[in-house]
Amino acid sequence: MSQPDPRTLLFRSFDQAARLVSGVTLDQMSLPTACREFDVAALLSHMVGVGIRIASVGRGESQAGELPESGGMAADGWTGAFEATRQAALSSWADDEVLEHKMELPFGIFSGAMVANIYTLELTVHSWDLASATDQIEALDAELAEVSLPVAQTMLPPEPRGGFIPFGAVVPVADDAPAYHRLAGYLGRGID
Repeated sequence: MSQPDPRTLLFRSFDQAARLVSGVTLDQMSLPTACREFDVAALLSHMVGVGIRIASVGRGESQAGELPESGGMAADGWTGAFEATRQAALSSWADDEVLEHKMELPFGIFSGAMVANIYTLELTVHSWDLASATDQIEALDAELAEVSLPVAQTMLPPEPRGGFIPFGAVVPVADDAPAYHRLAGYLGRGID
């Protein structure tokens, strides 16, 4: 029995993030997010940088360095910027062989299939960060959180946190809590 193609979820996480980015209003740019180092504008910049990195690694480029910069964007330009990175990523991940390639990320070398899972996790949790800051929680796809939580638990140990593992301590959340609350809690985000 073959494994499902992880790009399906990666592309869904891009679609979800794009919907949320397009729902942000100019008056929300300075709002705080659950990702404490970012307000909404900084989170949007980070998400565009993540999209650039996903497209780049899909093209076989090493990603051992810092996240690409995407600052200097006009407050109303984030939707177009994110859409451009989404399209570039969809294109660079279109070939089935990309799943077998070895890809270098800042924290290791992984198969393309695992990298798709890692970036599904990253886009999914940042989508929650953005949705919770901008009152768009109802737009979240719960399945993306369900499939991302085991990836987080595999890739990110509960201890130690901080430094090279840039997440806060695990926030206890009930086992029957909504999927996004369990994911956010595991990644050290406070749940309101």
